[in-house]
Amino acid sequence: MDHRRKRVTKNEITDLPVCLLEEILSRLPMRSPALGQCRLVCKTWLHLISETYFSKFQFESHPRMLVRTLPETYRSREIISARIAEGVNGRTFQVERSKKLVPERELPTANFELVNSCHGLLCISEGKYRNVIHVCNPVFREHITIKVNRPLPFYLNSFGLGLSITNDKYEYKVLRTFCLKTNRSAPGYPRAEIYTIGTKRWRRIGNPHSCIEKLDFNTYVHGYIHWIPDQKLLQFICSFNFGKEQFGQLPLPPTYDGNDVRVKLGVLKDCLCVSVPEKVGSVDKFGIWVMKKYGIKQSWIQQYVIENLYPDVGRLKFYEPLIFLSTGEILVSFNGEFLACYNTKMKKLVKKSTITQTKGGIHAIAYNPSLVSLNVVARGEEVRALPEPKKNQGGVEESFNPYI
Repeated sequence: MDHRRKRVTKNEITDLPVCLLEEILSRLPMRSPALGQCRLVCKTWLHLISETYFSKFQFESHPRMLVRTLPETYRSREIISARIAEGVNGRTFQVERSKKLVPERELPTANFELVNSCHGLLCISEGKYRNVIHVCNPVFREHITIKVNRPLPFYLNSFGLGLSITNDKYEYKVLRTFCLKTNRSAPGYPRAEIYTIGTKRWRRIGNPHSCIEKLDFNTYVHGYIHWIPDQKLLQFICSFNFGKEQFGQLPLPPTYDGNDVRVKLGVLKDCLCVSVPEKVGSVDKFGIWVMKKYGIKQSWIQQYVIENLYPDVGRLKFYEPLIFLSTGEILVSFNGEFLACYNTKMKKLVKKSTITQTKGGIHAIAYNPSLVSLNVVARGEEVRALPEPKKNQGGVEESFNPYI
């Protein structure tokens, strides 16, 4: 009788079918440390986790934003990550300051401007003429650098990051708009280029109706990015579709006459919305209109009215809607100086909120962190990782954790 033990081959968990692994990993919560550790098991798991969360867009449920401070006396070199916690038991919302994104630790440069974010990736521009841009994932301290073509003299060099989804193919793209200046006395000619991440080249596309000056807090919806054109008499909203790579125009709300430039764009429940000034007699108000059916002029409805505004301070007042909470509160930015809460039931501004003690303005953009690795979505690019953070005296790494 042969008493030798038979060699038993034990199936490793890594040998499970991909569809089963994907189902298991997708059930882990975004805030779970285990999910981050699973990325380190092997390259297969790294790509699988990134692609799983990329395709299903399982992002943090609490609204978040990135805020760049604009001090009066010096140039800001930090970005603050903030989490918006909705109020409970009758309490109003809380802006919870989370962490700072420190240059050269979570960001590739100290001389930057916030552009926008899209599905977990952050776009920033660098330099006096914005001739270098970076697409980053601060969670993993990853970034790619994209240099800009410099043709004839130009100005209004601006960008926007977006996502193209065609036939289950996901591609991040960067839109660049600029104006060519061929004659000092003549107006510039709007031009545009597109950069598909992974191709390492810019391509000329159709000319925009107007260049992007600065994107509002969140204007990305239905695969389109939106901005307000530079016009003395505002007549339409500019749009760009990242899938079709086409520019377009959207109508403004029916009551808006185009004379007041204090117009801000936003997103409310996957619908484009716009805040426009309205005057009833001598009383200033801001109406928030929502386009229920995208591209249909007749679908504009006035959802909210911001009234009982702050006292007149002798200058134009801007109220930009940032985040709409399920409690009926609206987080707004007042003149780009501080955040305030508007209670739609009480019909008044009930709370100011400061994220930083620095005197000066703020520039905020929407941002939801994700586990999308640039090694997956930017194949073909040179993905750089910033050095691991140093450990503090307690031996704990001082890294950026947006899920706290």
